[in-house]
Amino acid sequence: MGKTIKDKDFPDFSKYHTVFCDSSQALEWAYKNGLPQSAIIKTSSPSLLWNKNKNIKNIEKRWTTEEIALFQNEIKKLNETIFDKASGVDGVGRELAMIISQSAYRFQKIVYKAACLNDNDFNNHRLFIYVEGKSGPAGNIMNSPWDQLLSSNNSFLKVDYTLKNDKWKMLTTRGVSFFRRYKIAGYQTLIYRLAIKLMKNLPNGLFKREVIMPNENELNIEIAYSLIMSGVKVSRVQLNSLPNEKGVTPDINIEKLYNDILPIMQKKVEKWVVPSAVSTVMKLFKSHLSAEINHFGLCVNEWKKVIVKNKNVKQFVLANAPGNTKGQALACICRQFAIPLISSQHGVTVEISEAHKLIQNALDNSASDIVFTYNSKIANIEKNTFFNKSQFFTVGMPQRLMRMRDMQTKGKELTPIVYISTNLYHMGLSLAQKTDYGNAKDEQLLIANVLSKLPHKVCYKPYPEDNRRYADVDPVLMYPEKASNMNLFAKKIDMRYLISDHKIFVTSQATSTLGWPIMSGKPVVFINRKYDNPLTSEAYKSLSQGIFVFNDDESDFYKNIREFLSQPIEEIEKLWQQKKKYRKEMIRDYFSEHNNGDAGKRAANIILKELWIKSES
Repeated sequence: MGKTIKDKDFPDFSKYHTVFCDSSQALEWAYKNGLPQSAIIKTSSPSLLWNKNKNIKNIEKRWTTEEIALFQNEIKKLNETIFDKASGVDGVGRELAMIISQSAYRFQKIVYKAACLNDNDFNNHRLFIYVEGKSGPAGNIMNSPWDQLLSSNNSFLKVDYTLKNDKWKMLTTRGVSFFRRYKIAGYQTLIYRLAIKLMKNLPNGLFKREVIMPNENELNIEIAYSLIMSGVKVSRVQLNSLPNEKGVTPDINIEKLYNDILPIMQKKVEKWVVPSAVSTVMKLFKSHLSAEINHFGLCVNEWKKVIVKNKNVKQFVLANAPGNTKGQALACICRQFAIPLISSQHGVTVEISEAHKLIQNALDNSASDIVFTYNSKIANIEKNTFFNKSQFFTVGMPQRLMRMRDMQTKGKELTPIVYISTNLYHMGLSLAQKTDYGNAKDEQLLIANVLSKLPHKVCYKPYPEDNRRYADVDPVLMYPEKASNMNLFAKKIDMRYLISDHKIFVTSQATSTLGWPIMSGKPVVFINRKYDNPLTSEAYKSLSQGIFVFNDDESDFYKNIREFLSQPIEEIEKLWQQKKKYRKEMIRDYFSEHNNGDAGKRAANIILKELWIKSES
């Protein structure tokens, strides 16, 4: 079996000629400890691959856009088949079946990585330099699972290297004035937060109704505020830290579960990985599945302690994004206690994104009894998904997004163009059909061929990632720093606080980021990337009429978008006004069906006048 040592043990790496490493600092350290300069370095890191060293190889080279598309296209059916099989096992309720389906989906990241290996990796000397360093709330996710995948190789060595002089920053509002934050959040948020603190110490006997909130989003806060104004108690709760022990799950026929599920996964594994990897990957899946079931059981146990059933008070749970393990465990407790679970949409994505069909088993409607949406498009899409269990009510966007129209900075010179980057690395399989390195190259080419050649000042706004993916700084960031017309926005501040500082917004990928600039009323240029979270064909038709859309797979893409953005800003603004009629229709269909900013009040009235009355009758 392979072994692990620490960097302080001063190992000698002279016998290793193939190395897995994603950190330039760790690699330099290995060279100083005898690693031959001729050693082949296998990496996913965009920074290392930017290096011209011929011995640094892209370990994900096999993953062409066509190959990734084939791999992804199998996932939807896999998720559904495993859910059906799990549902047929005694003791497996709906929520646990959902966890098993999600577990199979998440495990595809391991299969993807295993597919990068060859038979020699399981038999010859291999070195893996595992990096320790500062990271975000998800913990250390800077390493691929090579130690797990190559554990059967007796000539495999893993060494733990701790980064020196390490720094990492997370998302912050530091530097954003209180007035600007207040202007976006609104007085409703201040009243909501104050009321939560006051109500915490008031006896339940004062209230006939209670909404329990385990987490928040923009719309949920506004719903809660309106309920508070109607005399409803709103209680914020939090899941306790999970104990390090076995969870208590229903009496499951675990052998039948494994017998039904494992062959489905093995068929997929055998198709994509070399024979030497199959046995190890299947052992990892069995362990992974067991850990996920246990985690679910622990969450169920802890929610039982947090969600207090009160027979004298009518209760609802109002949650954000409950389609994950904690949310499904919460749904399990809500079902047992006969407490309806409500969620509300968090950003425009599903209704415009072609790629999101891959993760239907993680959407809100897989866990919630009721979902409040911004528009009917997302409701109609989710109603027809395999995992739907929800009733839908369309209430419109929260006021925070509507307030973007009023976020204008007066008496200040605005930056003509801001590029809002959505380039987020994933260390492997994602919704994109390109590798991290491929996405980095696309981003760099956009800067080189378009943004750096414009006659306007351009602000480059990186995606403010909280969770660190790679130890090295993104190599793309050096290009806006070098361009004479560009400046790099270095602070990790959410774009909603910066809308008022710019005239023209340029962005890409069908993500929730798009909602903030569109609701500002200012011109938006959208790059529809064919292989990275593109628009659905229906959404494309609408958005291309309402905003400026450019397709990156067209032969004259760079030329067309460069010429468009090189026009005087005033001319772009005039062209924008010509799209006003179509944009109004686009916003109604794909962003906010109601345009008066009363989404929270509308949802609260539905809870008070429809849902509670029905449940009490």
